[in-house]
Amino acid sequence: MQASFTGMKFTLYPFAAFLTVMLISPVSMAEEDSNGIKLRICVEESEFPPFNYFSRVDGYKTHDSDGYDIQLLYRLFTPPRWQLQIITLPWPRCMLEVEQGKIDAAMSASANPERRRKFLLSRSYYYLTPGVVFLKRRFPQGLRFNSLTELAQLGTVCGIRGFNYRNFGWDNSQPLSLSKDLPLIPELLIRGRCDFFLARLEIFSGTLKLMDRDPQVIGLATQAIPNTRPEPFYMLVSRQSSHKMALLEEFNTGVTQLEKSGELQLLLQTFTGH
Repeated sequence: MQASFTGMKFTLYPFAAFLTVMLISPVSMAEEDSNGIKLRICVEESEFPPFNYFSRVDGYKTHDSDGYDIQLLYRLFTPPRWQLQIITLPWPRCMLEVEQGKIDAAMSASANPERRRKFLLSRSYYYLTPGVVFLKRRFPQGLRFNSLTELAQLGTVCGIRGFNYRNFGWDNSQPLSLSKDLPLIPELLIRGRCDFFLARLEIFSGTLKLMDRDPQVIGLATQAIPNTRPEPFYMLVSRQSSHKMALLEEFNTGVTQLEKSGELQLLLQTFTGH
């Protein structure tokens, strides 16, 4: 069973047709592999679609993770060499446990100087658009601003706790009203708690589609932030991991090979629909 949405497709069972032979489910892998290098990787618990999210069955959330990140990991870290465990955690805790070496790596992370000091970064493996979400009825002609400093003069700017907004042009030393989950964005805007919400536009679109909510119906509009570039995303690897270099080499080499063969783009299209 799968759910299709305009502009984005979420595959609720983990097999893409062209990868059927190449991939196995997380459950069967855990059962089959009792040896190999034990590898623990965390993803965002509150979901980061289409890169990681919980599968839906008849509209109900299950406990099974899926998405581009999940399938890429199971494509790259296969037995008998690796014994892979994917863990869903609140993002701040995920980052902390990677820093402490309790977990080997985190997926779908943007970069900033602090993260480059604390972690080892893989090569980038996808890009997102920094943007802002707002109520269309308040700004029917859209927003006119050249920087987030100008935007902050127009109202309260909000973001997600633990997320990095440096690539949006936000000075992290400035106060930012914080929320814990992307799905709360519409309510916070409608209630007037926030005037603007910083969001990666592809992730925000994916979140609404996963919730089966139409942004037009609830009166939301989005706009790319001026003078920004597509934001690269990485795997962050713990400097404390005993197999950090093998992990990095396996990931970087595997992503590059999949990219050259065209399989990486095909895998991404499986979850984005384009």
